[in-house]
Amino acid sequence: MNTFLSKISKLNAVRDVILLSTQGEVLFFIQKGPTAGGEVKVFSNWSEIIASLGHPQAAEFTFNKGSYYLTRTDIGYVIIGLTDDKTLRKIKQACVTLLTKLSEPTLCKRVLLNLLSNSDDKLKPNIIKALLPYADKEVAAVLIFLLRKENEFTPEIKERLLLLICQTLGNCSSYEAVSVLKTFLEKRSAKANPPAHEIVEAIRISIEQLDHFKTKGTKHGQPEPPNKSNTQKKAPAGILPHKQQINDLLAQKKTDEALALIIRLINKCSAKKQFDTAYRLRDWLISVNPMALTEIIQTAELIEEAKQAAIDIRHLGIWKELTDILSIEEFSSLYHAMALKTYPNGKTIVQQGINARTLLFINSGQLQTQVLSRELLIPLNIYKTGEIVGAETFFEASVWTISAKSLGCEVFLLSRAKLESLKKHHPSLEAKLFDFCSSVQSTSSQLKKSKSNRRQFKRRDVAGRLTFTVLNKSGKKISKEAKGDLLDISMGGVAFSIHSSQKKNAVTLFGRQLRVSISAGITATVIVRTGTVQAVRDMDRIGNEYSLHLEFSERLSNSEVQQILGSHRSET
Repeated sequence: MNTFLSKISKLNAVRDVILLSTQGEVLFFIQKGPTAGGEVKVFSNWSEIIASLGHPQAAEFTFNKGSYYLTRTDIGYVIIGLTDDKTLRKIKQACVTLLTKLSEPTLCKRVLLNLLSNSDDKLKPNIIKALLPYADKEVAAVLIFLLRKENEFTPEIKERLLLLICQTLGNCSSYEAVSVLKTFLEKRSAKANPPAHEIVEAIRISIEQLDHFKTKGTKHGQPEPPNKSNTQKKAPAGILPHKQQINDLLAQKKTDEALALIIRLINKCSAKKQFDTAYRLRDWLISVNPMALTEIIQTAELIEEAKQAAIDIRHLGIWKELTDILSIEEFSSLYHAMALKTYPNGKTIVQQGINARTLLFINSGQLQTQVLSRELLIPLNIYKTGEIVGAETFFEASVWTISAKSLGCEVFLLSRAKLESLKKHHPSLEAKLFDFCSSVQSTSSQLKKSKSNRRQFKRRDVAGRLTFTVLNKSGKKISKEAKGDLLDISMGGVAFSIHSSQKKNAVTLFGRQLRVSISAGITATVIVRTGTVQAVRDMDRIGNEYSLHLEFSERLSNSEVQQILGSHRSET
């Protein structure tokens, strides 16, 4: 962001640029020449002004000699003073782009770290306070670096800066910070000017917090990271260009040369659209020197710009409604995570009954969905450019209940594994994509409309309980017996609901083999069947209820179905 703010400040009409934290403290400030006169003094306390306005998303203030424009970001308020309004529209557009970028917590953290490394000492305490919500090992590495340079701090600000560093380190979950804090305390206590009581107390509390984290991590089977400093410099697993050459440079302690080579390779891979490799190289860059903040941020921006430039403008037009709800970075990451495929007329893209959690984005042409019901192939719907197919299978855990046949089309294929890999950096992406897909007519509604049913046998609603156990591939029991509530039953399968505190636990049953036991008849006969879970669906997000849809490996007889229906009807 400081690059953005510096560029804004260079515009002729811009008088000053301020960045206030969410606590109202200055994180960045540039002033060009004298202020706009007496009227500006009214707005000297921006924190109070913003509070009096109810913390608006954006606001404008006009004076005889200029104006101010402010906008709220996740880090704080950007306030821009103008001598005239000729560039106001351009600045507003730039701020919209900035807001989109700062919707990602990871980028917010890196912006603040970059500000910390480039600011003077007077602003560093404010920036460290703003970093607290993002405290992690990366933040700890920078704070440790600063702590070791304490002798270079401005005397007027030194004690406050040390206090905030020691307090924040306690929230960073960094094993290395414990020994660093202890060493700092020992060295300072041995000198003529021991640390203030507040700093000693902050160190004590931080060490307790870090020890608690360490104990908790070990308890849950997380091994302590080794203390050897050079382990962080090893290359990530897998094939990387010039990997051996970089390792050799690091072994010879030629770190600057190794960094320069990694940066050149990142540029080269980005230009070739090899973005996965570029990101892995950048991760290596961070591990080699976490304090190379300028290079770290510049390479991130370079990769992102290359990704955005590689997007086909035709696709931007087709998916405009999707780009409206996703940030630029989210759409860019999604775009490059998908595989582009072209299918000739008549080619089956997805076959009914397969286990493939894939979302189909239609870029051009058409595809038709169809269902095989009682040995008849029934057409359901024709999808066109800009539509998505497969949402039910993708967001729930289910086999494909329909087939998708090309009528001559180009599609993007998004696998579930690819989406999962994006969620670390874009945690809200799945929810936004789900909302977008929810506007598309569901497969279930299509089946009802066409009066078709994928199942070969008629399903009957039923109430009551069953018990089930999970089996391994050899058919041996690998779980304790659990209970479920019956929903419906047919000769070919059964549907029942279970309670699970987390969706991911319920989803793990998808594709698994179960043995179910259902009571039947007045003689308390128990009917036992094994089968495979063909779908796991969310019934009640608040109540954590999920339905399991089991296909029997050996069908029930009509007599057994009637016994179960009669038995459980009498129970209710």
